Amino acid sequence: MIRKSRIKPKEAPDRPEISANLGLDPTDDVPMLERVLFEGSPLPIATLAGTNHTLLYVNPAFCRLADKTKDDLIGKPFAEVVFWKGCLALLDHVYGTGEAVVHAEPEGTEAHPAGRSYTMWPIRGAEDRPSEILVQVGETTRIYQQALAMNQQLLLSGVRQLELREMAESLNAQLKLEIAERERMERALVSSEKLAVTARFALTMAHEINNPLAAMTNLVFLLSSLQTNPQAQAFIAMMEDQIQGLSRIATNMLKFHRDNNKLAEFKLDGVLREVSDFYRPQADKQGIVVRERLETDGAILGFRSEIVQVVTNLLLNALDATPAGGQVTIHLYPAPRWLCEVHASCGYCLSIADTGSGIASQDRARIYQPFFTTKGERGTGLGLWVSAGIVNRIGGSIRVWSTRRPGRSGTCFAVFLPAAQATFSPLRRRPGKSTPI
Repeated sequence: MIRKSRIKPKEAPDRPEISANLGLDPTDDVPMLERVLFEGSPLPIATLAGTNHTLLYVNPAFCRLADKTKDDLIGKPFAEVVFWKGCLALLDHVYGTGEAVVHAEPEGTEAHPAGRSYTMWPIRGAEDRPSEILVQVGETTRIYQQALAMNQQLLLSGVRQLELREMAESLNAQLKLEIAERERMERALVSSEKLAVTARFALTMAHEINNPLAAMTNLVFLLSSLQTNPQAQAFIAMMEDQIQGLSRIATNMLKFHRDNNKLAEFKLDGVLREVSDFYRPQADKQGIVVRERLETDGAILGFRSEIVQVVTNLLLNALDATPAGGQVTIHLYPAPRWLCEVHASCGYCLSIADTGSGIASQDRARIYQPFFTTKGERGTGLGLWVSAGIVNRIGGSIRVWSTRRPGRSGTCFAVFLPAAQATFSPLRRRPGKSTPI
């Protein structure tokens, strides 16, 4: 099949001077463009047409590669004069599909150990179907091997880069853990140092205040014999109890252990009345109303002075947080059944609620930590920490609810204290009854 653009035999080209300058025969049945572009190309190039791929044009480089002359090749089917099986299959594909193909043989053959690469373009004719195929052939063994080696190096470098990245991520994660552990240890060291300093300071203070406490005890004893007013006698008795409690605390700090006395049974309602009566004048001075709701006597087993310390800490915190015109409620009642189930013990609930400013949500998880305070210079940050330790030692617990909602702000601390002798019986399912889901 001959393309319409071909020059008819023995017809001179439009520009004979180009052929003369290139030393070509202007009467060859070869398009001027092909002769100008392909004849001097070092790459083997050929043009084929038809389903049997008849060779229409070959350049000198193609003739050298095929080891044949132009007369041996032109007008012959490709399969009869060139025995390149891989190339024939590619020609069939391009002619049938109209798609361009770039293909490289990875390895050479015995006939041609150098290996080849084929680049084929369809030349479309009528109805936009391939009428001819332009083929360019090259030797690729060295180039292919170099490309393959480069590709392998790139692949290996990519794998190595991935390994290094994973190693870096692992080391980074390990470093973060070590930094976090170091920071935790530093915080623990600072905290322990603070506790040690506080302990030494407290021991020194306890030693120093023992003598004034002894003098105060003697003075109160002398004062009690001079007073006949029943109200004054009651106040003096309360003062004696407070001085004795303070002396006991100082002695415990000095000896660096808990009260040596045995656990004793006492009633919570008496402790609550005593503490509230003692701080009621301070509350009245601040314009705060202190209310009591004592629904039970609350007999428990423990160290009375420690429970006094817990109640005092919670009440003073409530008074500090409540503005003038507010109120603080002290409520003692039998613990609900579900709370007894949690502690596996019967007991009592002591709640101290205020109408103060409330506790910020970010501070609630830290209020039991030593030295954490929201009172600034007025607070030590030890009250709730000490109180929680006392309650936990006797098997109780402390919970807190707080809100800062405008007009409804306030805080409530609820303390569970196990009863002295009450026997706890867990809830039992009735036989034949199914538990609702």
